[in-house]
Amino acid sequence: MSAGRIHPPVIPPQDRIKGFDPYVANLNDRTALYESTRCFMCFDAPCISGCPTRINIPEFIYRIKTGNYRGAAKVIRESNVFGGECGYVCPVERLCEVRCIRNNLNDEPVAIGLLQRFAYEKEKQKGLVKFDQAKRKNKKVAVVGAGPSGMSAAYELALKGYDVTVFDANPAPGGLLLYGILPWKVAWSVPENEVRNILEYGVEFTHKRVNDLSPLLKEYAAVFIGIGSTVCARCRIAGEDLPGVFLAEDFLCSVAKSIKGECKAPDLKGKRVAVVGGGDTALDAACASIRLGAAKVFLLYRRSVKEMPSVAYSRNQAREEGVEFMFLTAPTKVKGGKKVEGMECVRMELGPKDASGRSGIKPMEGSDFTLDVECVIMAVGQEPDQGTLKSFGVAVKNGLVKVDDNYATSLKGVFAGGDAVNGGDTVVEAAAEGKKAAAAIDKYLSGGK
Repeated sequence: MSAGRIHPPVIPPQDRIKGFDPYVANLNDRTALYESTRCFMCFDAPCISGCPTRINIPEFIYRIKTGNYRGAAKVIRESNVFGGECGYVCPVERLCEVRCIRNNLNDEPVAIGLLQRFAYEKEKQKGLVKFDQAKRKNKKVAVVGAGPSGMSAAYELALKGYDVTVFDANPAPGGLLLYGILPWKVAWSVPENEVRNILEYGVEFTHKRVNDLSPLLKEYAAVFIGIGSTVCARCRIAGEDLPGVFLAEDFLCSVAKSIKGECKAPDLKGKRVAVVGGGDTALDAACASIRLGAAKVFLLYRRSVKEMPSVAYSRNQAREEGVEFMFLTAPTKVKGGKKVEGMECVRMELGPKDASGRSGIKPMEGSDFTLDVECVIMAVGQEPDQGTLKSFGVAVKNGLVKVDDNYATSLKGVFAGGDAVNGGDTVVEAAAEGKKAAAAIDKYLSGGK
């Protein structure tokens, strides 16, 4: 039995909320060696099944243990082109680490995420690991969307010898990696480095919004749709259109752009803020509000903490930074005239499980109250742009692109993956779907071989 898992130092909450820099230290050579020795190197490693990209986790950890840092990075990158980014942002506590055998021994799991970060930090010192490309096939593939699914697909197709062009409405590739994930989770240099690595394989990037696939299908042998879920859902309550009410994805994007110097962030200094939602996006919006100088931040979730889709790590961060959680609470109206002047809420109670498998909820009679806030951020989910999907002409089911087992859409030669298909999952799941779709596209263009 080991002496326990390594927990790297963190910047105290009162200091880290002063900026957006990463606040958790990485492992060093000594602590990485120690943590790697905690891995049992299971032959039939259950942790691998928890990784959407199927990284050979025991193998890369073994290479860290033996000092072969470059080899560790190679194992990771041959499975996941965004291995560095995922080392920082993956919800490992519900993917790989939750399956670690040490959990069955009344011990903490091996710090797989921290070891993956360590491998990336060592890798970048000598340049990211490169792999040989197949002979050029003289066939062109278009990728619409430069987020993790689109760039992953582009990379895999380029490796297979295809000429790939990526189209995106943003001026630079990266998608939510650069405009949705704020740098206290991972420095933007990580996705920038990995995107640059993909482009070095000959992938071309074109800053252009695509609304019609017809011209692409005439020029390219196949098309991959990876446009993500960029339209925020609403609570559909009165007052949502008041100034001072923000949609979470738009809010986080504006914060990211303000850090980059491209615009100003919303002015929350000294204000009381309510964030509605229970996912990681809601928690990110709450912690960002703290950093923007909000006097008080409430996080409202209509169910209990057990039903929250966010990871415990993010919840702990928010609590440490002063976010007040209000469980079993739902908004009913945003009050105000020309600005937000409060939010009417109701207490909820749990009932039998519904179709989603979570406890059903209903309002408690006579439990209405008003929350004194001056700003509201709605973080209740997002979906693909329905107008864009309609213009593409692909079949849609429940607001998402409908695909078969090979990620093929209803249009011949058009494939899709990532959040536009799964409704909004994780970076690693998007990367995995881009990779799988690329294999399907290769099979399609090779006559099924």
